[in-house]
Amino acid sequence: MNEVKHYQHFELHMKNGEVVSVYEDYDIPYEKGLIGDFKRGKKFLEVPDMLCGYVIPFDQIAFIAITDVKKVV
Repeated sequence: MNEVKHYQHFELHMKNGEVVSVYEDYDIPYEKGLIGDFKRGKKFLEVPDMLCGYVIPFDQIAFIAITDVKKVV
């Protein structure tokens, strides 16, 4: 039987006008996720991807919108 997972959806609104969608496991404490990294003053956000992933400098993010939770079976 497939395990149901929930993912928090974030929209990163960049200073150049782009919007980047990022998802992370809903069950992890916020201190260990994207918001925790931002509050701790990390310089980069590492975003895993199916192929290789990418890095976003936090200083290029204008604001972060926490949108919804996606359920994946």
